[in-house]
Amino acid sequence: MKNFTLKLFFSAVLISVSINSFAQERTCGMEQYMEEMLQDPVYAKQYEESQKKFKQRLEEYLSNQDLRASQNTIEIPVAVHFPDANEADRACLEVLAQNQIDILNADYTATNSDIATWNSSVRFLFPGTNAGVADISFCIATSNHPSGLDPELIEGNPAITIGYNFGGGNNRDSNWAGYLNFVVRNINGGILGFSPLGGSVALGDAVTMNLFAFGSNQVPSCPGSGVVPGAPYNLGRTTTHELGHFFNLRHTFNGDGNGSCGSGGDGIADTPEVANSTYNCPSPSGTASCVSGQPALTMNYMDYVNDACMYMFSAGQINVAEAWINSNLVSAFKPNVCQPAAPGFIILANDTELFTCPDTDTEAVFNFSYTAVAGFNENTVFSASGLPSGASVSFSPTSLNSDGNFTMTVGNLDTAAQGNFTITVTGTAPSVSESIDVELTNECTQVICDNTDSDPNLNLPIPDPSGGFAGVVSDVLTISESSIIESMTLSVDVSHTWISDLQIFIFPPTATTFPDDAILLWENECSVSAGSGYDNFSITFDDTGAPFPGTNGCSDNFTGTYAPRQPLSSLSGIDAQGDWEIIVFDFFNGDTGTLNNWSMEICTRQPLSTSEFEINNLSIFPNPNNGEFSIGFDSNSGEDISVEIFDIRGRVIYSQRYNSVSRFEEVINLNKAQSGVYLLNISDGPQKVTKKIIVE
Repeated sequence: MKNFTLKLFFSAVLISVSINSFAQERTCGMEQYMEEMLQDPVYAKQYEESQKKFKQRLEEYLSNQDLRASQNTIEIPVAVHFPDANEADRACLEVLAQNQIDILNADYTATNSDIATWNSSVRFLFPGTNAGVADISFCIATSNHPSGLDPELIEGNPAITIGYNFGGGNNRDSNWAGYLNFVVRNINGGILGFSPLGGSVALGDAVTMNLFAFGSNQVPSCPGSGVVPGAPYNLGRTTTHELGHFFNLRHTFNGDGNGSCGSGGDGIADTPEVANSTYNCPSPSGTASCVSGQPALTMNYMDYVNDACMYMFSAGQINVAEAWINSNLVSAFKPNVCQPAAPGFIILANDTELFTCPDTDTEAVFNFSYTAVAGFNENTVFSASGLPSGASVSFSPTSLNSDGNFTMTVGNLDTAAQGNFTITVTGTAPSVSESIDVELTNECTQVICDNTDSDPNLNLPIPDPSGGFAGVVSDVLTISESSIIESMTLSVDVSHTWISDLQIFIFPPTATTFPDDAILLWENECSVSAGSGYDNFSITFDDTGAPFPGTNGCSDNFTGTYAPRQPLSSLSGIDAQGDWEIIVFDFFNGDTGTLNNWSMEICTRQPLSTSEFEINNLSIFPNPNNGEFSIGFDSNSGEDISVEIFDIRGRVIYSQRYNSVSRFEEVINLNKAQSGVYLLNISDGPQKVTKKIIVE
């Protein structure tokens, strides 16, 4: 499915929202979202088939009321995602997420405290309408989590991800199929949230909520994360509303300021048809419906009133919701994930890949963490398979029975087989075993990182939108030599009077279709809730960078290193040769700017020849070290000596050139280097050597 037109559509929606100043009123993006999504024929076919199943199930509900009474309470497993938040706020965000789930459980089962208002004085105004009570229960999953997505997603803890880029910035993620997903992120333009009308659990759909409309202010907010419920949307009812759409419920009104009677309302018999949405907190009988003498059901969750004044679903709406759940969702829910995690353990690899040169290095050391789950205390012994032929392996410690770290040393690499190896590390306890894979490249290679820069005075204008089309500018950098990408970063310098207007893509040389094959770097970041926008930015896009700040979190002349909206790691393994195009879109009128310059750093793995391993009496001490160590060797080249150090992703963290000497002796200090494995490249004229160093 192509997503680019969706982004353009939402940008148009947000322009309209900004112009008409609806930021202080409830805004739901469901209708615009569905209008765009249904333009995709695959999505449209899926939607049509799911609606057929729903209609058949709803007919069964309406014709056989015993059908509902015979079913068991449906348990709905939930996962909550905060892609722009920080791990330091996990405890606060877990409390807020559970608070929202508690609100949903109360609202959908009519056990919310303010339903008393309906029962005591309001229901008499609506003959034939009763409050709906769903036989469902929401729970945040605690066991059998998807692996490899969030290192803090530990068995026994709630299924809450922080910093995980759900769906690559879109609203569907197959990694989270089987869960009811809530994504809490900044949505520009004041939209409170949106959901598909009739969501799919099997495909990993999500209900997407804005930072200020998730959860209740009845628990401590999380200001460090930007997730702060804001009045009048601070009681969690906006999520109740958007989840109603996920369960195939429409708005109770025909239009938002432009509606009229006669369109049928939401199609449910016990919710009176209403021409237009209702805002704020009207009196229960203060708004007329399309039925003579009958007030509008403004207190219904599917209208637009403030959180404090919506407090009920009708019985007919709950019939629709349960029919959707039973026809399209129940069979796809991931089973047994809401049960307490079974006692056991988790092994995580702190090194995703290591490489070594067997002509110069004989060992590779991998670091792991061991975490016990649910009080598990059995002795767990470590072993490995998939090693290079001729290699040895040892573990330190050899076993654990409580939380801790351990290392695996793969030795004898100078006499072992060369190539790429997947090593499976297994922990075996009397009652359970767990395994994890790591990669070892046992070849004579080095990682080389090269910069390719645009004209420093490129200064390409970014025009305003015109004729219904976004303003757009692009530029191309050409890589002339063929090489396979190990990793890469991009730096972009832009002058613009409202930087949140922009979207930026990189289109690699292997790509054929835009935007499907493009990487989204910047998507309307650095938004503001009111007042003037931020000016100018000069930032580096790096997968290991920080998440972009939330609303009001940037500054003029914004700088730093940030993770792109879609990961650059998806380009690893492709050939760098060819034309790389940067594309900048401006979707909002009234502000213009300039693409000043941009650059790419592409790291590739290059082979070393055997003749290069000829540096005499080389010593590196101590190794492992704390970031400070000495290098010594005899030099007879008569040429300059260079020392470079790369991190495991191939990025240069130290580079220095020295004059020729007969005996080279230098102390290297890696200021603030984190613990891990690094590669030391020494060049003495034509002689080169690569060594692994370990910083503890």
